[in-house]
Amino acid sequence: MMRQDAWTEEEDVLLAETVLAFVREGSTQLRAFEEVGKKLSRTAAACGFRWNAYVRKKYEDALELAKQQRKKKKEPQPPERDMTLQDVISFLQTLQQHQEGHPEIEQLRQQVRTLQKEKEALEKQLQAVQQEYQAVMHILERARQLSV
Repeated sequence: MMRQDAWTEEEDVLLAETVLAFVREGSTQLRAFEEVGKKLSRTAAACGFRWNAYVRKKYEDALELAKQQRKKKKEPQPPERDMTLQDVISFLQTLQQHQEGHPEIEQLRQQVRTLQKEKEALEKQLQAVQQEYQAVMHILERARQLSV
């Protein structure tokens, strides 16, 4: 007689594939157990017990390979090519020539300068209007006091 909660071969395969994928990607087995548990409506503890008691033994070689792949993935990869100081200088010169070749950039810079001057002029006008407003308010206050 088979238990109701017995593991099927398909569930064992799903457990193994998930654990191996998580190990390969640098995650933990516990997270894999949680993921499989959700899919199979089992607890993470049940998945962990099944993995350690039975499934792991069948996939020892695959687990070692997944660990090696994780290790290789974490190793820094050598750059395709070391940049020299001359490469950097050349790049910057090309960038400068590219910018100089576009008159739109200079036009935009001129527009920015013009707008900054306009802003300063408007701020001065605003300050003058505020001072005049204060003076008018002061006169009105004196007139109110004299009428009382």
